[in-house]
Amino acid sequence: MDTIGIPGSMGRLAVGPVYFDRQEIMFRAWDLLKTSNLLLLAPRRVGKSSLLNRMKEDAPARGYNALYLSVPDAQDELDFIKRLVRGFRDAEWAPGGWVSAFKARLPEDLEFVLKTGLIELKAKMFDWRRPAEELEALLKKSGDPEMLLLIDELPLLIASIVHQDPSGRRAEQFLLWLKRLREQYAPRWFFAGSIGLDSVARRLKLSGTIHDLQPIELGEFSPEMARAYLMSRGRFHQWELTAETIDAILRAVEWPIPFHLNLVFEELRAVVGEGHGHPSPELVEIALQRLMAHGRTHFDHWDERLAKMLDHRIHPCCEIILSLTCLEAAGITVASIDLRLSKEVNDDKERTELLRQMLDLLISDGYLVRQEGVVRFRSALLRRYWREVQA
Repeated sequence: MDTIGIPGSMGRLAVGPVYFDRQEIMFRAWDLLKTSNLLLLAPRRVGKSSLLNRMKEDAPARGYNALYLSVPDAQDELDFIKRLVRGFRDAEWAPGGWVSAFKARLPEDLEFVLKTGLIELKAKMFDWRRPAEELEALLKKSGDPEMLLLIDELPLLIASIVHQDPSGRRAEQFLLWLKRLREQYAPRWFFAGSIGLDSVARRLKLSGTIHDLQPIELGEFSPEMARAYLMSRGRFHQWELTAETIDAILRAVEWPIPFHLNLVFEELRAVVGEGHGHPSPELVEIALQRLMAHGRTHFDHWDERLAKMLDHRIHPCCEIILSLTCLEAAGITVASIDLRLSKEVNDDKERTELLRQMLDLLISDGYLVRQEGVVRFRSALLRRYWREVQA
């Protein structure tokens, strides 16, 4: 089996020699970028940011000038443009002619906009369009087909804009502007995020603003790759993991994504380091108990993100669904969820649409999976957390 590097560290981007495999999807992404702009479809914690970062590292060899921009804390449209401008300004490949014009002109205008109190106030009311037009003009002038813009966490910015304008009009205008950039100017775009841009657009009924993006999926490790990953981690620490111990870890996570595999492995390493013996299925269970007792910060973000992303009505209903679903490994029927939600939403038509939206969100963002009218947690690790800590 051909792999690259060794497994990376907890909570950090996997860069350089520690990036593990994912060659197949990167090959497909580079091939699709010849003709398309891309949207990465993947639940959270599967390694989207590491994938984009690795593509930035590989871009020069592929003939691209790449810019990686992560905007989870961007406040509004103007803030996004400001960060994009700064990204261009600081890029290693910036000495090109059009970028020189970019440096000499747009940043100065942009700083003026940001530092003028009245205009900054108006920025919240759509006054991001003047610097946006300047940006469009320079992109048009550049005509650089070898530029690749890797934009991470855009859906969180969209959620912030919707929070400021619940009507969705601002989000629609911003997404349509990005669509126009993709359609009219040379750079290639690749979007990703810990919340699916596709599910956000569907919920806002704005799918038409992203229908030009070619979807590409990043999933969990295959069973073979998950085993190779754990074996590599073990060898790095001079362990020889038995097949039984690896099976115990895989059963514990159920959904073999790098972050969850690392969580269990690192807790197991702590247990072994305290003198409890060699890695074994019994020590894996001890590691899981400790992880649930003391490692909730690794999982709390799943709950906190829902509270930030959803309005005051939808969020409690999502919590009800997850609290019901976590009780059984086999999950719960959609009909049972609908019956429980009838206590919160009396109107059948309204409840059906609300349930559809919530399941779409929870499935696309990695909380649940649905099979033949039954929904269950995708991750045994997350279900255990929800059952023991949340429920």
